[in-house]
Amino acid sequence: MLQPAGKSKSRRNLFIVLGIIVVLIIAMILSTKFLNPQELTAALPKKFDPKQAASDLWGKAQTEIPDNAQPLGEVVPAMQKDLKAAATKYKAVSPAEGAYDFPVKFDGTVTDASAGSLRLSVPGVPKETVVIIPLTTAINGSAVRDAMGFKFGDAPGQTDYQFVADELKKLMQEQVKSGVSDPASLKGKKVSGTGVVVVLSPSGAPPPPAKPVNVQPVTIKAGS
Repeated sequence: MLQPAGKSKSRRNLFIVLGIIVVLIIAMILSTKFLNPQELTAALPKKFDPKQAASDLWGKAQTEIPDNAQPLGEVVPAMQKDLKAAATKYKAVSPAEGAYDFPVKFDGTVTDASAGSLRLSVPGVPKETVVIIPLTTAINGSAVRDAMGFKFGDAPGQTDYQFVADELKKLMQEQVKSGVSDPASLKGKKVSGTGVVVVLSPSGAPPPPAKPVNVQPVTIKAGS
């Protein structure tokens, strides 16, 4: 019995479509790269590691901050006169509105020393401005984190963002301990190094001379 012409044509078209689909599937299979478990693991996004991020930032900070550091005796009077102009001139990093991180270098005489901090007299810094170098708990890892350009969006969230600063704090404390083994013995002696001065001024007003300047240390060396 003869099939109606229309029905035969429909069946033929169906076979053609199915044939095209089979060809496409074969082509897709041939062009697909199948990964073994090791390759699959390597291809997946790596889990964020705050400790590793801090280590990488600290390695960069060891060279970049000293290379960009400006004399504390120049930076302090300038920022006390015109904060925004000083930030531009001395290439301060601004991690947020009204926040400035100045890379500085210092070379001064210790006027007061304790296990937790040093107070320095630095040429060029007004006498009424106390210069403090924290050595232990007052060290702030966020100063280096922000100065190195690490932003909130570079971490998965607030917790990891803070963990990076916490890990940097540990590295800074280790650096200080290796450079200043007996802080209390340094009174009257010379100390030099580099670090970051953080100024917070939402209004943009310059800090008054009576306000202490904290230098978060990156490198530090005790002299004679």
